[in-house]
Amino acid sequence: MLVSSILVLLCGSPSNAVFGAPQQATAAAKSSQRSSSDVAHDALPGQKGPAEVGLTVSQFEAELKERGFQVAEGYFQLWTIQDCPQSFDVMGTCYFNNPAAPYVMAAVPYWPDEYIDPATQGAFGATDPGYGTTFRFDPNEAIVIFGYLPPKAAYFGMQSYLFSREGHYQTDNDTFRFINSLRAAPVFFHQVLHNQDRVASFDSLSNSNNNVVIERQSGGSFNQFRYFIITPDWFMNWEVRQVLHELGVEGKDVFTERIPANVNVGLDANADDFVSGIRYSMPEDGGGDGTPSDEWRHNPTLTLLRIRDPRPPQWSPERYPAWTGQSPERRTAVDEWPLQPDLNHLVREISAAWGQPCALDDCSDQGAASFIDTQSYPFNLVGPLCDNIGMDCLGDTQDASYQFRGGYGFNNGEVYAVVGTLGTATGNATYVSLGVQDFRLRLGAVNVDGTKLLGSVDSAWYPGVDNLDKFYVYYFTRQCDGLENLTHGFCLSVQDDPLEIPAGDLASFVQRDYIRVGTRRGPDSKLVLPPTVLKFQRPTP
Repeated sequence: MLVSSILVLLCGSPSNAVFGAPQQATAAAKSSQRSSSDVAHDALPGQKGPAEVGLTVSQFEAELKERGFQVAEGYFQLWTIQDCPQSFDVMGTCYFNNPAAPYVMAAVPYWPDEYIDPATQGAFGATDPGYGTTFRFDPNEAIVIFGYLPPKAAYFGMQSYLFSREGHYQTDNDTFRFINSLRAAPVFFHQVLHNQDRVASFDSLSNSNNNVVIERQSGGSFNQFRYFIITPDWFMNWEVRQVLHELGVEGKDVFTERIPANVNVGLDANADDFVSGIRYSMPEDGGGDGTPSDEWRHNPTLTLLRIRDPRPPQWSPERYPAWTGQSPERRTAVDEWPLQPDLNHLVREISAAWGQPCALDDCSDQGAASFIDTQSYPFNLVGPLCDNIGMDCLGDTQDASYQFRGGYGFNNGEVYAVVGTLGTATGNATYVSLGVQDFRLRLGAVNVDGTKLLGSVDSAWYPGVDNLDKFYVYYFTRQCDGLENLTHGFCLSVQDDPLEIPAGDLASFVQRDYIRVGTRRGPDSKLVLPPTVLKFQRPTP
């Protein structure tokens, strides 16, 4: 009987009543015959949510407290580029964020007996007193997030990270040596700025619950009412699911993020520190001021509860498997390497158009340089591989591939052409982000999304190059005006601004390919052809 009950709770309930529907009492919820999609439209996406959702929160809290659990409610806050200065003061980094996807961070209420490290307070902006975006995990707790997901977009993902740990990073390994050879070791290996006894990280702890994962399990994602449990303990997951089940929630609408056994949970000063956040990218409504997606980002229609069992354990804790180098979900990709000769040909044609023809096939004589795949050996920017050596993974996720090249200035009339394969054309991405980062601040400053890369190569401009429909070229300089004949309008003016690329700072370029078509994750980065960056001087009048 116990086994069958557990299977129902973990795999799904036969009931089609949904927790969160309009109701006056739990009994009414259990007898409801409304479908999940019907309920989702009771609240308008982007609004705070109807009164019924508030009643549901009260009922959920009452059920939990009746079972002896402590319950405290948190909130969410948006982290944007404008919050970079405070984060930099606190942590010495702005996390190389994707400017197309500002972080929606969970601000959790602290437990009375929880150690609060002043060195990480304000890491993602100031929070209300008694709350923080960095926190420790009680071994017998769960964070539960539920409500209406945002309006439709290219991507939504929820994920938790190891943020700091007692100890020091390791230098006797191939990854450190390789990154150090790039003069980037301080970016990826560092102690917490104001607590040198702890190593700073931003390392993934699981595969994320993204919109594809949510849709495949539950039948829908955007604008739908869904539930997320974040916990280090299998029994807490079971208890929370049991309460949700009794309130009429179908198991298919519940998603658990399993905090793995290789982290140090506990509320004392020596325990690990964590963060949890949401990425939400390229909404269909454009995301401008006042749009439903913009309102959702600033005021998500989600409730966050922190729950724990304060009583002496009635069972031994049941931890989840460790997060190891073999744990991330296996990724696939369309092999783009057969396009390398065409990429080289395109690079040569672009150089010739600028009056700087190449002598070598790959244009290395003209300073052409390939991007670096950060997720493969020896860089290994993958949560468990970073964690093993005390490396800062900078908010990694397996939902995208990351390629970058750095060390570029904008102080002397430079014009940079980034030439690469377009993942949405090769089948390796549902959306592409090409960004410019400030290397000093570790800040994702500006971004060009894949829709703006379409049409940037044409046989009339680059004759004789095969497979042009699979490529893009985009230009970056201080002032695009006057370069239209060479850039064909595919150019971004990078501003001399403290939160962009101020004079004297060096920039890096990064390409992100999100969610390979037909899969739940980003493409296998080893099969993604690295872009090439070319450096030109602005032509004299």
